[in-house]
Amino acid sequence: MSDDPRTGLQHWLDRGINLGMLWGGSLLAGSGLVMEYRLGPDQPRGLTVWGLGWQGWALLHLCLGLTMLALLSLHLWRHRRWWWAVLCDRRRWALLAVAVVALALLLGPLVSSRSG
Repeated sequence: MSDDPRTGLQHWLDRGINLGMLWGGSLLAGSGLVMEYRLGPDQPRGLTVWGLGWQGWALLHLCLGLTMLALLSLHLWRHRRWWWAVLCDRRRWALLAVAVVALALLLGPLVSSRSG
C-alpha cells in the first residue's frame, strides 16, 4: 500500500489537472507558433491553417491561455497547504519574494507596453 494520504478521487483529480495543463500548454505553444510563423505579418493575406485564419487562431490562443490560467490557479489552490508550509518555514524572506514576484507580474506588462 502507498503512504499517500489522498483518496483515489483526489489522486485522479490531481492527475487530470496536471494532464490538462500539459495538453493546454502544448496547444498554447503550438497555436502561438502557428500565428507567428505561418500566419504572421510576412505571409499573404487570407492565408489559413486547418481552416482557421489569424483571428481564429488568436481566439483559440486566448481561450487556451485562459484555460491554462484557470488550471494553474486550481493546481495552486489544491496544493495550498504545501505552499503555506514552505512559506511559513522561511516566512519573512518567502513572503517578501512572493510580494516582489507578484508585483513584477502585475507591473511588467504596463512597463513593457509604455517602453515599446
